[in-house]
Amino acid sequence: MQKLAKVILKPGKEKSVVLNRHPWIFSGAIDTFPDLALGELADVYSSKNEFLARAYFHPENSIAGRVMSYTQEDISDVIENKLKQAAALRAGCIGIDTNCYRVINSEADGLPGLIVDKYNDVYVCQINTAGMDRLKNIVVEKITALFHPRSLFEKSISSARLQEGLEPFQGFLMGEEVDEVLVEENGIQFLVSLTEGQKTGLFLDHREMRKLIGQYSKDKKVLNCFAYTGGFSLYALRGGASSVTSIDISESACTYAHKNTHLNQFPSDQHTVIASDVFDYLSEQEELDFDLVIIDPPAFAKKRKDIEPASQAYRRLNSMVFSKLKKGSFLLTSSCSYFIDKQLFQQIIFQAGSEVQRDIRILQHHILSADHPLSLYHPEGEYLKSLLLYIS
Repeated sequence: MQKLAKVILKPGKEKSVVLNRHPWIFSGAIDTFPDLALGELADVYSSKNEFLARAYFHPENSIAGRVMSYTQEDISDVIENKLKQAAALRAGCIGIDTNCYRVINSEADGLPGLIVDKYNDVYVCQINTAGMDRLKNIVVEKITALFHPRSLFEKSISSARLQEGLEPFQGFLMGEEVDEVLVEENGIQFLVSLTEGQKTGLFLDHREMRKLIGQYSKDKKVLNCFAYTGGFSLYALRGGASSVTSIDISESACTYAHKNTHLNQFPSDQHTVIASDVFDYLSEQEELDFDLVIIDPPAFAKKRKDIEPASQAYRRLNSMVFSKLKKGSFLLTSSCSYFIDKQLFQQIIFQAGSEVQRDIRILQHHILSADHPLSLYHPEGEYLKSLLLYIS
C-alpha cells in the first residue's frame, strides 16, 4: 500500500468528507498540514486518527485539498477505474449519431481538475490543477490504453491554472498531430479546430439546448448572437428556419460557421454570417426583426470580484434585446459564468425585463447534457444556465 503523508482535520470537520462527500477540503478545516509540494497526494485523517480519503493538496489555496478516492487504493488504479466508469456512463447515454462528447467532467466523474473530451477518434484534455498536473503521465497512459485515440491533445489554457501556479500549455501528448477534426453531433457535422477553437473545440455542454432550438425553429427568422462556429445556427437550419443570421466577433469562427453550413449542405443563402461585436450589432438595430434569438455570450465573470460588472453586462445585453424584440418572439439566453449562479442569473433577467416593461414568460430552463453530469455532493460544478423565454 502506498505510504503518503497525513493531513489531519480539525474535530468535527470530517463530516464534510464522510457524510457530505464533498470533494473539496478547505484550508480552514485542516489542523495538521505536513510540508507538501504543490499538488502532492496525501491521506486525510480525522482528529481521532481515522482514515477518511486520499486527496491532492495545494497548501497555498483556500481549496487546499481535492479528493481523489475514499480508499487507500493505488492512485493509478483509481484513475483507471474512474475512466472506465465514466466511459460506461457515456456508452449508455450518447446516441449513435454523435461521436463528440465529454468523457471526464472533473469532480462529477471523481477526477477533480481534469476535463477530457472526445472528438471522433481524437481526445482533448484540459488540466486545471497542480495536483492533476502531477498525475498527467498516469492520465495519458490510461487514456491511451483504454480508448486508443488517434491523438491526444492537451489544451490547458484556462484562467484556473494561473490560480494554481501553472503556466498555460497546449500541445499533443501522443499520436498524430492534427488540427481539424470532422465530428458529428445528433447527425449534424462540424469541423473542429483543436488549436484555434474555444474551450476544447466545441461547446459540447449545449447539446440539448441546440436540439431544443432546432425544435422551435421551423419557419422562423433566427438570430444567433455569439454564434462561434454556428452550432445553434445549424440546428435551426435543420429545424426548418426560414433564415438564420449568425454574429460573432471572431473572423476565424465565422469562417468555420460558413464551412459547417456547406458541410451539411444547408442553403448558404439562408445563413448570413457577420463578423461583428454583438453589442455593436445590437446597438445599431432599431428593432430586431427575428422570431427567435439566441444570446450565449462568453463568461463575463471569470473571478468572484467580477460578479457585479458581469451582472451589469448581462442585464444590459438582455435589456437591449428585450427592448427590440417584437411581440410573440422567443429568446434563449444563457450564462456560462461560474460565479453567476442560476438564482442570480434569473434575477438579472428579471431586472432586464422589468427595465423595459415587457411581458415575459419562462418556457424552459437549461437542459443538462448527460455527458456533463453533476455530482449531487458538489453543486459548485453547475456553471451553465439557460432560460428559453417568450416575449409578448
